[in-house]
Amino acid sequence: MKISQKLVLGFLSIAVLTELVGAIAANQQSQTAKYLAQEEARKLAEILGYFANHELEERKASSRDEMLAHLGRHVQMLHQQQQRDIVIVDRNKVILADAIPQNVNTKFDHDLGNEVGKTIQDGKARSFVETSPDYPKGIQLIVVPFKTHEGETIGGVILEYTPLYNQAMATAKKSIVTISIISLACGVVALVAGYLISRSISKPIRQLQKAVLNLAEVHLHTRVSIHSQNEIGDLATSFNKMADQLQQSRTELVNTNEKLWDEIADRKQAEAELQQALNDLQKTQTQLIQTEKMSSLGQLVAGIAHEINNPVNFIHGNIDYVQEYTQELINFVKLYQKYHPDSIADIQAKAEEIDLAFLLADLPKILDSMTIGTERIRQIVLSLRNFSRMDEAEYKAVDIHEGIDSTLLILQHRLKAKPEHPEIEVTKDYGNLPLLECYPGQLNQVFMNILVNAIDALEEDYRRHDTKDHPRQITIRTSLVGSLWVKIAIADNGPGIPEQIQHRIFDPFFTTKPVGKGTGMGMSISYQIITEKHRGKLECFSTPNQGTEFVIEIPIRQ
Repeated sequence: MKISQKLVLGFLSIAVLTELVGAIAANQQSQTAKYLAQEEARKLAEILGYFANHELEERKASSRDEMLAHLGRHVQMLHQQQQRDIVIVDRNKVILADAIPQNVNTKFDHDLGNEVGKTIQDGKARSFVETSPDYPKGIQLIVVPFKTHEGETIGGVILEYTPLYNQAMATAKKSIVTISIISLACGVVALVAGYLISRSISKPIRQLQKAVLNLAEVHLHTRVSIHSQNEIGDLATSFNKMADQLQQSRTELVNTNEKLWDEIADRKQAEAELQQALNDLQKTQTQLIQTEKMSSLGQLVAGIAHEINNPVNFIHGNIDYVQEYTQELINFVKLYQKYHPDSIADIQAKAEEIDLAFLLADLPKILDSMTIGTERIRQIVLSLRNFSRMDEAEYKAVDIHEGIDSTLLILQHRLKAKPEHPEIEVTKDYGNLPLLECYPGQLNQVFMNILVNAIDALEEDYRRHDTKDHPRQITIRTSLVGSLWVKIAIADNGPGIPEQIQHRIFDPFFTTKPVGKGTGMGMSISYQIITEKHRGKLECFSTPNQGTEFVIEIPIRQ
């Protein structure tokens, strides 16, 4: 084979390799653009699903029709803003909300490969193309799972991203056209150069051929150092320009990809920060509401206790005088009976009518009972006033046992025996503690939350098992830890807490109680009061079927 034929054949091979490199680069650009469009659409669909679910959660107390109507309006608004189709379906692919109201309550069946059903089953986002009489050219759709705040998949969010896809492909198309033109130009130059150089000396050809092979191996920094004034020199100059253009195109492509990835990373970070800010806002809002409720309750209890205290003190203070005056009257009647045992008939009849002997014997007993009753009311009022320290905003040195006893007295109606459950026995093992610097009202709130949870657990356990031979008990122990800390342990012998959820006891909005009975904020607020307000520790220890114990440790001096 002649050298000219070899050169032509070599440059023909170079042209093919250049076209192949261009085709690979064009295909890679197309795939990257498609992937980025799908990722952006998926993130947008997840955000729309999150805010749609957030709207539903805020209206979970409404009826289903009201919730679906609100969800439909929400989708209509998003459709008008985004100018693209948005569909929300349930687990059976029945449309709950659509930009076209006529489609609601019909089944979504445009996914020929059942991509929507698969996504609802395994929670993985999928894209597919919908072709229908309305969309003869087909539209790009992506489906992501529609989840609740607890992570349960309840359906899917289907979002059209055809504009985003077309825009990405249009951007990629420019690079693809440029690469194709450059590749084509390289092929033409290679063929022309092979024909011309076939009549020249072989050394420059081998040099140029080696440079082309290096370029084909993506060594884009390769340049040809041929300075002749003939066709070989011109070809070398063209080759160097081509290499510069390829290197420039590759640099631009790399920079574009890096910018896209940076934008994706920034968007992910912004979404994460937005989610965290939303969670913090919800937690803070709920805690403020709960704190305000407890403060109002404390003021109400304090006011009631004050109003009751005045008349009770008046009654209690005058009972002694009533007893004294009554006893004087009784003595006077007895003295009269002593010296006039035989009274006139009318007086004797009246004495028998009113059963004077029983009245004289029972009246002191009634007064004694009234004394005991007023004393009991005074104790209850004192406990209410002690518990209602909710609005005290400064540390105070208090007897922690008084707060526990006041809380128990307020909960006495739930501890005593009732037809539906037996008495809950409370055992107190108090240590010799000094006065504790704390927020008394907030600490009483912690005791109330823990004791109410223990009572609820014991009552629920009794309703489920009805074991009369198993006494319900709550044990309260206090002690010193060293010389600087106080320890309060409150334990019950109820059903305990399952091991798999023990780590979530102090999480906001988490509750094991039925819907409508627990807010999920009691233990979270208690944890905040102990750890943040008092710089202490609150821990939970539980063994299933044996009971639960909450241990509080607080420094004596803040």
